[in-house]
Amino acid sequence: MLSFLYRLVENYQREHGLHPNLLYVNQRHYLKLLECLPEMKNQDEVSRFLMMQVVISPEAAHPYVAWLPTDAGGHLVYERERIR
Repeated sequence: MLSFLYRLVENYQREHGLHPNLLYVNQRHYLKLLECLPEMKNQDEVSRFLMMQVVISPEAAHPYVAWLPTDAGGHLVYERERIR
C-alpha cells in the first residue's frame, strides 16, 4: 500500500509540480494502510507521516491524491484535482 501511495505522489508531483496535500481512500484501503503503519495510533499521526490530510470516503473506489489550495484566510478553496 505504501509503495502504491508513493507512486501516486510521485506521479502527481511530476505532472503538477506540487506535493499533494489530500489522500482520498475508502474504509477498506485505510485499514490496509494502517496494517502497513502499526505504530500509528490515529488518523492525525498517519496524516503527519504521509504529509497529507487523509479523507476517508466511500466514494473513493481507488486511492487518489489531490492538492487543495488554501486562501490567505486559511480557508480551503473547494476545488479538487483527481489523479486517474
